[in-house]
Amino acid sequence: MRSNLRVWATLAFVWLAAASTSNESDAAPKGGRSRLPPAPQSSLTDHLQAADTSRWSMADGWANGAPFDNAWGADHVTFADSTMTIHLDGTAQLGEPYTSAEYRTTGYYGYGCYEVSMKPARNAGIVSAFFTYAGPWDNGGNGKHNEIEVEFPGTSTAVQFNFWTNDDSYSSRNEVLVPVGFDAADAFHVYAFKWTSTGIRWYVDGGLVYEALSTLVNPTPKAEESLQKIMVNLWAVDQTAEAWAGTFVYPESPVRAHFDWVRFAAGEDCEFGPVPDEPEPPRGPTDLAGLYVAIIDLTLNTRQTQGIAKVTVRDDAGGPAEDVTVTSAWAGVVTTDDTTRVTGSGGVATFYSGRFRTAAEVSFCVLDLSRTGDTYDGSANETDCATVLK
Repeated sequence: MRSNLRVWATLAFVWLAAASTSNESDAAPKGGRSRLPPAPQSSLTDHLQAADTSRWSMADGWANGAPFDNAWGADHVTFADSTMTIHLDGTAQLGEPYTSAEYRTTGYYGYGCYEVSMKPARNAGIVSAFFTYAGPWDNGGNGKHNEIEVEFPGTSTAVQFNFWTNDDSYSSRNEVLVPVGFDAADAFHVYAFKWTSTGIRWYVDGGLVYEALSTLVNPTPKAEESLQKIMVNLWAVDQTAEAWAGTFVYPESPVRAHFDWVRFAAGEDCEFGPVPDEPEPPRGPTDLAGLYVAIIDLTLNTRQTQGIAKVTVRDDAGGPAEDVTVTSAWAGVVTTDDTTRVTGSGGVATFYSGRFRTAAEVSFCVLDLSRTGDTYDGSANETDCATVLK
């Protein structure tokens, strides 16, 4: 009975989390099948020093229902001291006694090396998780449930690994609980997995601790069938999942999980590198007198017939710069269309190239930034151009 409840808790977590965070752009056609797959995202490293709205979104204003015992609130994700913290507290809303948070990418990712540096919560009845997911609501291609998990179910001394492959019926049994040999809530450790066409390997602090090979009877997820989003969250279980994660008793103060950085290296031949260096502190007025380009995220649309460039602009204090006019240029297979935009919320301006059919290189460069009262020096940019291959 314990094993069945553990499986149910994981299944309900996956299905309900995905269902509650749907949006129109991700919604699959009726029947849960996508007409067009999303474009795969490239490698990323995020030090989680501030919310990056060009790549991530936060769950906000809804509740999943059983086995979750909390609603979601974007204000329960905070950034301080170069880390991101998700906290669960006694704020009751939407019929749930607690509120917590989830942070997920807006884009989809395929085969590669996935890593997180985190400290899970040290509480029975609490699940701290780093995972990838796609399904009928976050549709990565075929509209079916695909997932790869790293989670701490009510413990900080053992980690659970799991995967689901095209499993809308939630019938597979792949979970395994592995002792880590330390109390994970005491300090940051690196938890990772390498996803390839032949299987999944899970690592703790760089050491291989578990492997699941793909077989005809029990295949691991396939990127050519469905890409997945990267997610982290913290949630309390209700009584239906207590046999799996324990009974949660609110300790009269917020419960917290901490995340230091997230990294993804694309490709089946990826390798886990050293801990990424901390970025330089945000520039201050004495370091930079004006605006600068922080990020250029260049992708192709789902048909791979148009380039989409998201430019993140920051000010001399390192914060998002709104109402900045961004002048740009397209090159490669396209050279026209959409070269001037104004940044909105989060300091992001989005550009769209002209349509094309030829398989070739698409490039995008920022030429100028302007806003009344500010100066711009291109030498201060973190990046000037980006290129993607069709």
